[in-house]
Amino acid sequence: MSKKENIIQKVTQWRVILGIQVIASLILIGLLFKLGALPMLYAIIVIILVALLNVGIFFLMKPSKNKKKGKVRTVIGKFVSILLSVLLLVGSLYIAQGNSLIDAITGANTEITRISVVVMKDSKYKKLSDLKGETIEVNTSAETDKMKEAIEGLQKEESSIKTKEVAEFATMADDLYSGKTKAIYVNEAYYAMLETNHENFKYDTDVIYTYKIEEKTKDISKNVNVTKDPFVVYISGIDTYGSVSTVSRSDVNMILTVNPKTKQILMTSIPRDYYVTLANKGKKDKLTHSGLGGIENTVKTMENFMGIDINYYGRVNFTSVIEIVDALGGINIDSTVAFTGYDGTSFKKGTNHITGKQALEFSRERHAFGGGDNERVHNQQVVMAGMIKKMISPSIITNYSSVLSSINGSFETNMESGDITGLLQMQISDMASWTIVQKQLTGTGKTMTGGAYMPNNKLYYMIPNEASVAENKQAIQNVLAGKPVS
Repeated sequence: MSKKENIIQKVTQWRVILGIQVIASLILIGLLFKLGALPMLYAIIVIILVALLNVGIFFLMKPSKNKKKGKVRTVIGKFVSILLSVLLLVGSLYIAQGNSLIDAITGANTEITRISVVVMKDSKYKKLSDLKGETIEVNTSAETDKMKEAIEGLQKEESSIKTKEVAEFATMADDLYSGKTKAIYVNEAYYAMLETNHENFKYDTDVIYTYKIEEKTKDISKNVNVTKDPFVVYISGIDTYGSVSTVSRSDVNMILTVNPKTKQILMTSIPRDYYVTLANKGKKDKLTHSGLGGIENTVKTMENFMGIDINYYGRVNFTSVIEIVDALGGINIDSTVAFTGYDGTSFKKGTNHITGKQALEFSRERHAFGGGDNERVHNQQVVMAGMIKKMISPSIITNYSSVLSSINGSFETNMESGDITGLLQMQISDMASWTIVQKQLTGTGKTMTGGAYMPNNKLYYMIPNEASVAENKQAIQNVLAGKPVS
């Protein structure tokens, strides 16, 4: 017998094959306990089933006195054991993916500031070295320390580039469009100011260099037992593509009030242009501008405005909507009216099956409606409800891997992993249906000057409807107290 044949014979021994099955079983059980999403009763059932399978395969493969029958039985046992080992390892892979995702999206504690060199898209400047010897415009008044660090970083890359201080962001954009400056160096979070006179600024320009500043943030969570006590989560949809940790405007603002006892979720949306007092400025401005001070500032602003404690936050970005909806295989949404989106996509009245790109259009459009931003925040809730319904449907099984991949990097929360797995355990245990109620704050549009971030610019704001504010405050309190909300 050759050395190769000897190795094959040893590897295919029933004890070796059974040993592999046992190892695969232990890996699966270990990962299940690490994930912590399975209730103890179900975990015990899984352990018993896996143990019985191992014992059954042992007796099936164990050589018998009847060599002819025993040989056939051993071959069958080996085949079944190998098949089971593969299934167990595939199951372990899926569980490991779940573990990895929960670890990645929970315990959020970083924020990224992106300061970029921006040029006109049709200019000849395609890389930083193309700006050798040029003077570009900056505004260091908003974030002096960060801009100083970013300028030093820029000049390490290209020392010949000089900077010129400009007092107004709107002036920087005007100068870029007119050709007075070849480029500007600006925190991408401040694009709102650059768009004052140039609505399509983001699409007319290119970024040719970015300096990133990553900072640790303090823990602002107010922990509760999420499977027993009601809690509030603030969902912030930031106005950016790429990393969800990027500091940016908060364009989607939603308060989720969750009562695990009554199985009720209240989704309360606040228009991005709502005129509120910003926590970091002590002055009024658009709610979306609160995001320029980071997620902590947005949360504090809303706590002050609504008179509530926000236990946790979650951050998503525009990339998230596209990738998650596509990973789900599209979602169904109900539109109250027929309309055409900003890029020409048409939506019919009633049920529409939409892709990720269409979901983004549906949730961003406001000019097509008489209600403007009031209708937009309603549509944002419709998209989120459509995603939740798809995620709790059986189709999630076939899209499991792609959904996990899409969420990773596109969503983050300061909830701990134990909170997420605790909620999963609770849902698996009782398989209860949840009541989802959608409400929104309303107001009246008004163009005026005096906002905290852009006091000299005339901008559109939404002045809160006090009756709507009071109604929504009460609805949140009702859910927290276990009372039904219609």
